[in-house]
Amino acid sequence: MLIGDQVTERAAGLDSLLFEVCESLQLTPTQHQKAVQRYTAIARTLDGPDTPFAHIQSNLYPQGSMKLGTTVKPIDGPHDLDFVCEFNISHLNADPMRLLNSMFAVFKGHGVYGGMAELKKRCVRIVYKDEFYLDILPACRDLGNGGACIQVPDCELQNWTPSNPIAFAIWFENATRHILVQRPTGRALVMDHAASIQPIPKIEATEDKTVLQLVVQLLKRWRDIHYADSSFPPISVVLTTLAAGNYQGEASLSEALLLALDRIVRRLDAARAAGRRMQVLNPVHQEEDFSERWNSNLRAYSEFDFGIRHLASAWRDVCIGQGNPNRELERLFGEVVNTALIKEARKLEDIREKGGLGIRGSGRIVPVASALTPMLRNTNHGEE
Repeated sequence: MLIGDQVTERAAGLDSLLFEVCESLQLTPTQHQKAVQRYTAIARTLDGPDTPFAHIQSNLYPQGSMKLGTTVKPIDGPHDLDFVCEFNISHLNADPMRLLNSMFAVFKGHGVYGGMAELKKRCVRIVYKDEFYLDILPACRDLGNGGACIQVPDCELQNWTPSNPIAFAIWFENATRHILVQRPTGRALVMDHAASIQPIPKIEATEDKTVLQLVVQLLKRWRDIHYADSSFPPISVVLTTLAAGNYQGEASLSEALLLALDRIVRRLDAARAAGRRMQVLNPVHQEEDFSERWNSNLRAYSEFDFGIRHLASAWRDVCIGQGNPNRELERLFGEVVNTALIKEARKLEDIREKGGLGIRGSGRIVPVASALTPMLRNTNHGEE
């Protein structure tokens, strides 16, 4: 088992490798631009003069990973993008099923989208032939709760169900800076109803992302690997909420993941001791239970419980153990680890050729500024 400076040094090495893993998970600029173009085209369709919504002021805005900066390239299959179409009317003045079915009819009868539209539990899905599908969630204002609260249709309930993606995004952004805030409410969260399309955030370079954003990306990639053969993978918003709610400002990516997992396991233990399942509520609108599907699917909850405990144990072994962690990293995060290792090796070779590598007392190769013994450049002759 590692101790003292060895733990710190191993964490630095893991952080560097995890950063490269996250770099390999980002959407490409081409993919991001394609998402923006399709999002804009969808907005124009909904805002068209011949739709049932032509006389209703509305706003289309991104939610989920595109809004939070936590998108992850899928291993196989399409990448989902989530958007809200919020109508500036009270949900008390609208019928939820009629609203959802009307939106579906708009796309089903459209010349371009007709064969691409699917009706889902709470949204209309547009399935493209390539790497994307878009989920459009119709919503109305929840004036009773105020702020940015909305109500969305639910086919199973045949009624409205509460949500608040705008306030959730603000809560997540505050969590990335480790700022403890009260529940956001009031005029500051009301959409700008002078514009019908809220822009998708610009693409972020990996080095510009926060530790929490990277932790979420790693959890989502682990989910895609661990639950590849399962029918019950945890949904992204559950992983995102748990990560943000258990992040306490750690600067090290490997340490932030380790401690967040430990805290999640403690929550699972507390729920088990109380004879109930763990709940994952929307922290800014607790009427919304992100984990509601576990109510009717105990197997899904059991698989989540087992998976998180396994990840927490495996990651602790990686962080404090000795030896090469690459094989375990690949088991946890998949083939993308090999891509990261190749990139890291090329960077080190480039630095070495410039005389910038050295060896610490522990034997680890590091940039020369933090080394004790400089390394010679490789001249292929064994000498300078």
